[in-house]
Amino acid sequence: MAWYTVAMMRLWAISLTVVLALPAQALADDVTVLVVRHRWHTGIAFPADRLSPALGFLEPHFSEPSFYEFGWGDDAFYRQDDSWWLRVRAMLWPTRSAMHVVGLERHPELLPHTDLQPLCLSAEQLGQLQESLAGYFQLDEQGRLPAGDPGLYGDSRFFPSNDTFWFSNTCNTWTARRLREAGLPIRAFLTLTAGQVLGQLREGNQAGACATR
Repeated sequence: MAWYTVAMMRLWAISLTVVLALPAQALADDVTVLVVRHRWHTGIAFPADRLSPALGFLEPHFSEPSFYEFGWGDDAFYRQDDSWWLRVRAMLWPTRSAMHVVGLERHPELLPHTDLQPLCLSAEQLGQLQESLAGYFQLDEQGRLPAGDPGLYGDSRFFPSNDTFWFSNTCNTWTARRLREAGLPIRAFLTLTAGQVLGQLREGNQAGACATR
C-alpha cells in the first residue's frame, strides 16, 4: 500500500499547488481602470495592452499609446466647453454626439486633470466595458472607423457617435452607464455631473486600484 500512499500524497500536493495558484492568476487578470474628470466631463481610461478585439478598429489611428482614454458628449460643446450657449443648447435640445479618444503616452496620473479615481475590474468586466464602448462608434460598412477630427489634447481624435446628447443623457450619464454595464453598482439615471459619478464610486466602496503582488 506504500505506492498508494505516495500517489495520494503527490496528487494532494499537485491539487494544493493548483488551488494556491488560482488567486494569483485571477489577480493577474484584474486591471486598474481610471475614471478621469476634466472640468464638466468624465472619461474612462485603461492600459492600451488590454485593448480587446471589440475596439481593435482604433489601433490604426494611434501610435502605440500606453493608455487609451474614452469620453463621449455633445459634438459641439465637447469641442468648445467654455461656451455657455453651446452648453445650454446641448442640455435643452437633443443634439449630435461624438466620441473623444486619447492615446496617452504616460499614465493618466501624470497628466493634468481635475480629478481621477482608480477602479479594479476583472478581465470579464473589462471585456464588457470595451464591448459597451465599441457600440458608440459609427463604423463604415467594412467595420472601419473614419479618420476623425483632431481632439482636445495630445494624440487625440473626435469620432462620430451614434447616440443623441440631451438633458437626461449627458457625458456623465454615459460614463455611469458604461460602468454599470461593466458590472459596477452605480446608478446612471439622473447622474448628470462629474461629481455625481465620482461620488457614487467612492460612497459605494467601488474605488481603489487593483492589488499588486
